[in-house]
Amino acid sequence: MTETTRPRHPLEAENAAFLEKAERSLRDLLNRAKTRNELQFAFSLTPEFRGMQDPGWSTAADAQVAFEDYMTFLKDGEFTRLKARVALGFYCHLSESAGFYEIPKNMLRVAEGELYQLWPFQELVEVHRQSGVLIAPNANRVLRDLTRHAMDLGLHDLAEVFRDAFDPDLRNGYSHADYVVWNDGIRLRKRDGGQPRIVVWPEFRCLLDRGVNFFHTLRQIVAEYISSYHPAKSIRGRLGDAPEQIWTIHADPESGTFEICG
Repeated sequence: MTETTRPRHPLEAENAAFLEKAERSLRDLLNRAKTRNELQFAFSLTPEFRGMQDPGWSTAADAQVAFEDYMTFLKDGEFTRLKARVALGFYCHLSESAGFYEIPKNMLRVAEGELYQLWPFQELVEVHRQSGVLIAPNANRVLRDLTRHAMDLGLHDLAEVFRDAFDPDLRNGYSHADYVVWNDGIRLRKRDGGQPRIVVWPEFRCLLDRGVNFFHTLRQIVAEYISSYHPAKSIRGRLGDAPEQIWTIHADPESGTFEICG
């Protein structure tokens, strides 16, 4: 678990192709949505736009803060056992950031002619049969839903990006404390059934890089499209069955705000 020897892994070459495909297909999705309905596209750039809106209540925003915190901690010094555990936590956090993944989900809706939805993953929520408690969908369900939705629209490359962005075994292993950090890598015990697996350190670094770069690419593209509304832009559009009217979309780089006013 040191940086002195880092043998190359076949996934490194695959990651380069994956990243190119991710950037191209995500841009294509956002361009399709913007062309189809720019007002609904603009609303889709802002995830978790509901409920508590004062600072400190957006998991989508916090995922981006967490991204920087984790990267700062992991980038320097020896790759220790503690850093391996933190890296697993980082990986799982990115895969579970459903609040932020509301952006591509709504973009898929808009691209097919539907409207922006406040709760785009609502249909994936389950109700516990005994307690009635709502059960939010995990990363596997969210990413499968994005994959299926993209495939239904004929966006095959994008579907593959959602499918391949994260390794479900690693996510499950961390989420259920069903892993062991060992000298040869991360051992996924699968104690409740299934074939145990060793994710050797070079493979783990490749999987981590893929997840990190997928998330970073998506947020960079979203930030780029948001900044395109500075200076402000006025468009004609309608919400639902309301009459068409003029809407102004404005991103303020100084305050960091993004407003849609009609």
